[in-house]
Amino acid sequence: MRVAELVEAVRLQAPAGPLPRVEAALALAEELTAGADELIGYFVAEARSDGCSWTEVGQRLGVTKQAARQRFAVPSPSLEMGGAELRPRLRACLAAAEREAADEQAAEVGTHHQLVGLFHEGVAAAVLENLGLSAGAVRAAAREMFPGGGRPGSGHSGTPSGQPPPSSLEALEALRRAGALSRRAGSDCVGTEHLLAAISLDPGSRARRVLGHVGLDTGALKRELECYVGGSRRRRRRGKVESLSCSFCGKRRGPELRTVAGPGVMICEECVRLCNEILAPPST
Repeated sequence: MRVAELVEAVRLQAPAGPLPRVEAALALAEELTAGADELIGYFVAEARSDGCSWTEVGQRLGVTKQAARQRFAVPSPSLEMGGAELRPRLRACLAAAEREAADEQAAEVGTHHQLVGLFHEGVAAAVLENLGLSAGAVRAAAREMFPGGGRPGSGHSGTPSGQPPPSSLEALEALRRAGALSRRAGSDCVGTEHLLAAISLDPGSRARRVLGHVGLDTGALKRELECYVGGSRRRRRRGKVESLSCSFCGKRRGPELRTVAGPGVMICEECVRLCNEILAPPST
């Protein structure tokens, strides 16, 4: 694209004044950089699928084979998360994200695809729906903001031989952060709640930008996730419950929120529903 065309695109996107146009230009530049990496990555994946070695790929890129592999190889999710175990529901959601990316013929699975995939099942799905979001609305916003390059619903993958698209560097980094959040919370298993926190609380991620586009209050999301990924447990005393607030999410009992008290602890009906989501057998 010519610079003049890009300038006109920025002016159309942010006609209000010079500073909004600076911000719009920065966002567009980031998109172009990401798009360039996706374009090169697509054909690197094609070359690897056809049997080309990393040495040959590196020679074409003008770098060493180690540099080519480090930039474009797709590590397994378990390695990205420090070897932590993925819960079955998270695996199912990651598979749903791959299908979402393949359905719109995207070159890579991005954090916006992961966000849509998290509606598939698990704690993340319950939290997002609790906040009034639907998979359809988030999918529509993601496809509007980040077109995949193919016709949505065509059913053809954006990679050779019908293989699912590789994860983008941003998506891999989100998986790594999800593993770190899991370890900080004292768990050796990574769940959907950890990935939701990783992609939604990163100000620069595509997922966060989609959530902003649909009007989600990220502060409310952070409060919903705090009891799962906060990394600290409330200290409880046995005996009488002195607070009328839920010991897990902190919401206060009221006419529209019922609670159940136990020995030194209280739980609200919303947290009970989330517990049922966690303990329910995986859907088939």
